[in-house]
Amino acid sequence: MKKQKFAAVMLSLALICLMAIAVSQRWRFPLVNQAVGAVLLPINSLILSIHDAVADFGEERRSSASFRRENEELKKKLQYLGSAEYRLERLQTENQKLSAMVGYKESNPDQTLLPARVVGVNLGDLHDALFIDKGSRDGVTADMPVIANECLAGVIDEVYAHYSRFSLISSSRVRIGVRVLRHGSNAVGVLTGTGSAGNLLKVDYIGKDADIRDGDMIVTSGMGGKYPAGIFVGYTARVEMDTTGLQKTALVESAARIETLDKLYIVMDVNEAKRIEKEAREASENAARAK
Repeated sequence: MKKQKFAAVMLSLALICLMAIAVSQRWRFPLVNQAVGAVLLPINSLILSIHDAVADFGEERRSSASFRRENEELKKKLQYLGSAEYRLERLQTENQKLSAMVGYKESNPDQTLLPARVVGVNLGDLHDALFIDKGSRDGVTADMPVIANECLAGVIDEVYAHYSRFSLISSSRVRIGVRVLRHGSNAVGVLTGTGSAGNLLKVDYIGKDADIRDGDMIVTSGMGGKYPAGIFVGYTARVEMDTTGLQKTALVESAARIETLDKLYIVMDVNEAKRIEKEAREASENAARAK
């Protein structure tokens, strides 16, 4: 038994030696080399396959981790760019609104203005009024005009200590005397809101022979002393005779964009001397341009 084991060991050693010789000097032992190849090549192929699989798995993990990092970095960049774009757009919008307010204040030195901001909407059925953050403690009283986008946006109708409500110019409750701001025209009338969601207003009680045309600029007339004169309202969109044929009516497109109201002015007072001086100057300039 021991002899058989010894013989098997020696045979194995001999085969290993032959295989080594065959590998190192394959040209001397072609037959042995073929036998060795038949045994070793499948084993070598299996080892290479395992090695490639392990390498591919490691590479895949590294690529996956790299892709995840790149994806996270791209997300962060997109979030930053989106946030920066939002901030820039917001700043530009705020700058436009503030520039318009500053421009209105500079071009209307006859008016004492109180800055205000919209803080809520009317919760009633009509939804034609807004609440602002100024009230009686700031000197606000009923019937004061509210300015937005350099034109009339509404009229204060309810005042509380720290806030007020104003009816939008589109409200059917609004009644304001207006006139045409054009050299040579004496057309006057009463402006009312149509109660619609749009920006169209209506002017009634215009004289039959009054000089009013499409595209005329409409401003408050100041008649009755309730509202200051000379506040810009909008432009006439259509002029026609009423059903009686005795008067004209006009549709006016409001210059105020009531759907985007935010920062406002309340007209607290008007210096009539300065207002008359300003209107005389504007009338002279318009007459010069018309020639």
